[in-house]
Amino acid sequence: MRRSLVLVAAVLASVLVAGCGSGGSSASPPANLVAVPGDHRITVTWPVDSNVDYWLFYANASSISTSNWTTIPGSVAVMGASSPYVVTGLTNGAVYSFTVNGRVSGGPGGPGTPSVSAVPRLAGTATATLPVPWTAAAALGASDLRGVTWGTVFVAVGASGDMYSSPDGITWTALNSGVAGNLNAAVYRGGVYLAAGDGGTMLYSTDAINWTPQNTSSANNLYAVASSSALFVAVGANGTIVSSADGVTWTAVPNSGTTNNLYQVMFAPTGLWIAVGANGTLLTSTDASTWTAVNSGTARDLKGIAYGISTASNAGLYVGVGANGTLITSPDASNWTAQTAIGPGNLSAVTFGTQFIAVGASGSIFTSTDGTSWAAQPSTIGSNLNAIVFAPYMYSVVGAAGANLLAQ
Repeated sequence: MRRSLVLVAAVLASVLVAGCGSGGSSASPPANLVAVPGDHRITVTWPVDSNVDYWLFYANASSISTSNWTTIPGSVAVMGASSPYVVTGLTNGAVYSFTVNGRVSGGPGGPGTPSVSAVPRLAGTATATLPVPWTAAAALGASDLRGVTWGTVFVAVGASGDMYSSPDGITWTALNSGVAGNLNAAVYRGGVYLAAGDGGTMLYSTDAINWTPQNTSSANNLYAVASSSALFVAVGANGTIVSSADGVTWTAVPNSGTTNNLYQVMFAPTGLWIAVGANGTLLTSTDASTWTAVNSGTARDLKGIAYGISTASNAGLYVGVGANGTLITSPDASNWTAQTAIGPGNLSAVTFGTQFIAVGASGSIFTSTDGTSWAAQPSTIGSNLNAIVFAPYMYSVVGAAGANLLAQ
């Protein structure tokens, strides 16, 4: 099993340079070192010789070498590094530099590669070096995809029971959902995947391969499903709300307080559930049993809701989106402000990972770091986009006619 040890710069520097005294030898540096920036991460690759043990040195600096790395504050050495090596937890917008050297049979480190640098950046936002930040993959069938989630893999669901999984958001495999009705949403929590759909359909899986129908005690279409650490909640037509602790046994909320369709639900880290829907409907709850109607500030259909940290206030912000580019925001989920619309088209979903991202009609994608000022992003696809999920350091979007895109 590969050994990997991360060392703070000044620790064991002499050992790293001198080797272990086993009679081994230094190795020539790799022929080519490449650093590719991502969101709060950089992926470092180099050509590998199976006989060589590689050490990676990096720092938040304009350059680094195997001779000066101990003089750079915060520099790091990684013993037994393998290519590709992903360095995470980095600061977006900061310069990081890398070098790699090698040794054979425990010998002293050889010369390092020329220093290479990269700057981590937000996924999904166009830059001078990444003018098209969203990559469209081959369509997943011809049916509309309506929901996507991330657990240990991505799972996308859609019309006519269509279902796909992917380990990376790039290569997808068709799954047998076992149903022919529309699947509208998916969620993952603690080893359990759920897919919700028309006619009260709820599918349960622990491996994203084998799916079992569950009884939700509702015949109404379910349009969204979300989870906290203790509870799953699904919402749908005519104000339907159902909940479950385990994804198997479901209880219907007898009176949600609305007969309007509910199109999305979320659980915020503040401990609050929020459901949004037709005609500006917005409901909040602390227990998913008793719901309170809140004035959303709009009469337009709300399709998406998210919570994240706004760079404008460095505080939490709730963001809702919907028909005709509708945008509403709130610092507390009680007092909502209607903001300038995000474009003229309908918006279908919004999420927060490292920034807010909203998607919608005709392949539209918008990003925001503060929740109020939004920038349109270039997209290579014209299909309506219906759902988005944030996975570690990347976003996956799915939409009409099997559309799927990835930003990382």
